[in-house]
Amino acid sequence: MGLPAGELRHRLRIESLVQMEDPDYGGPSGEPTWAFVARVYARRRNTLRATAEAVASGTTVAPVQVQWDMRPRPLYASMRMVGEGGDHDGVIYDIKNVAISNDRSEMAVLCTSGASNG
Repeated sequence: MGLPAGELRHRLRIESLVQMEDPDYGGPSGEPTWAFVARVYARRRNTLRATAEAVASGTTVAPVQVQWDMRPRPLYASMRMVGEGGDHDGVIYDIKNVAISNDRSEMAVLCTSGASNG
């Protein structure tokens, strides 16, 4: 059973870290940068466990753990997602885990935000 389109109301940009190559010498050039991969729509589910654990351990910046449910696509933990529009515009989400449903109709992406820059 797939995700109803009406529930996919949050827009996200998927980005991948890329290293530019020097055209003359073929080696790496400059710092790695985040490059656009795709734009997706997803359903958002907040999970409070990571926030509670961070506060309990005395962390000054408590990461917020979010689960994004979306249609399946190639996605890796080395990528990141960035919110577009709404209350999460510009928020960077570090991908921690990607799981596809048994019938391959949807995927859950577990992310944290607020602790790093991707």
